[in-house]
Amino acid sequence: MKQLSFVPPANLQRWFWVLLAINCVFIIASKLYMQPLATAEIVRFELAKDLRVAEKIIQYWETYGKLHHAIIGIYIDFLFILLYTSGLSVACIYFGRLSGHEILMRMGKFITYLLIVAGICDVIENIAMLKSLQDAPTHWSVLLAYDMATTKFSMVILSALYIAICLVFRLLRKIVL
Repeated sequence: MKQLSFVPPANLQRWFWVLLAINCVFIIASKLYMQPLATAEIVRFELAKDLRVAEKIIQYWETYGKLHHAIIGIYIDFLFILLYTSGLSVACIYFGRLSGHEILMRMGKFITYLLIVAGICDVIENIAMLKSLQDAPTHWSVLLAYDMATTKFSMVILSALYIAICLVFRLLRKIVL
């Protein structure tokens, strides 16, 4: 069976654990830093889709002093994009290899390209949200943020499902062999 990546398995495993730890620490630290704004509130704004809904969220944030936290959170998200896309990409390659199935190994490489697209969508989404928060929200900026967010979330969910499938194949391989 051909190896699809030039990274030795031990290095890939090390990178997986390092990136997993960095992502976990970053998520915890950013949640603490962003208080009183919750992650769910940002996601609600990402998925607002309708201009009136976005305006109500912004008005709520202004009333309760959360608008500044939202803007800072979006800027922080630019770093997180690099972290989560790198982490998930390494995880896809790593778990594809662990599966021992050549098609899944190839699929892992393909999904890493999808994660690059997800990262680009996330950058566009952040720019659209910043435009809405720093200027005035428009139908176009709210809809663009929604479209990019749903595309990004779809690709991230697909990568998580892929990793789960690879784990099932790994377990089945251990049971059968």
